[in-house]
Amino acid sequence: MLRDSAYRAHVRDEAKLFACYPRAVGYKGVAVVLNRSHRLGRRIHNAHNVSCSVCGWTGNAFDAIGTFGYIRRNARCPGCGALERHRAIIEFLKRGGWVNRGNSCLDIGGIPSFRSWFEDQGVHYVSMSLGDPATVCMDIQQMGFANETFDLVLDSHVLEYVGDYRKAMREMFRVLRPRGRMLLTESYLFGQATTEEFGGPDPEATFTVRRFGDDLLGLLEAAGFRAERWDYTGRNDSHGDYFFLCEKKRVIEERVQALGPASACARYGVR
Repeated sequence: MLRDSAYRAHVRDEAKLFACYPRAVGYKGVAVVLNRSHRLGRRIHNAHNVSCSVCGWTGNAFDAIGTFGYIRRNARCPGCGALERHRAIIEFLKRGGWVNRGNSCLDIGGIPSFRSWFEDQGVHYVSMSLGDPATVCMDIQQMGFANETFDLVLDSHVLEYVGDYRKAMREMFRVLRPRGRMLLTESYLFGQATTEEFGGPDPEATFTVRRFGDDLLGLLEAAGFRAERWDYTGRNDSHGDYFFLCEKKRVIEERVQALGPASACARYGVR
């Protein structure tokens, strides 16, 4: 691997980041120690304290993850790699009845652990990314799918990285079928009135280019979605973790709005 120039460049970039954020070495080290102790404890006695809604794995605790800014305990599933947010997405889809056999799903960004789960539900699953492994390599700002292709769209932290998020929203609306649904998670701060643009990738914010504010609901509505915000952690404050639950408005409703009440009644035979 060291002979590969791209891999060497990746190693150099990682080393630079660790040099800028020396605490990350400590976070990574603590995570390694915790995870080894979890594995040892599971060999001695598996109490099945936690279970993964994505792959069904059970154990005493999920793995800890250490990154450049923090350490997070009980986060990653050792079985499939799903994080807390990923497990919460699957749990919500199950409870809400958002997934039915024969449906089609577009997973923008592509969560690797999702493929098996969706295929087990009889769903045609397509993952999309520009860099990470996925079914297709495609730009969210200009997708090559036909209009009204998918029943469900998942977008996990993608719009916070793209150049033109409004264009990306229009594309997501276009490929979604009428009454189709979208579950969106983004870098978002509850109580921040408007979206904050960083002017470029910000290393302090995992190289995102923006942080959305409370105007995200209005932006989604402007793109054609009915949208509501839901904090699956139950905090409902700046420390929460939010899903934006969206439904594509019916095409006929859009045409009624465009034509005006009188013209629409004549066109569609409404008295």
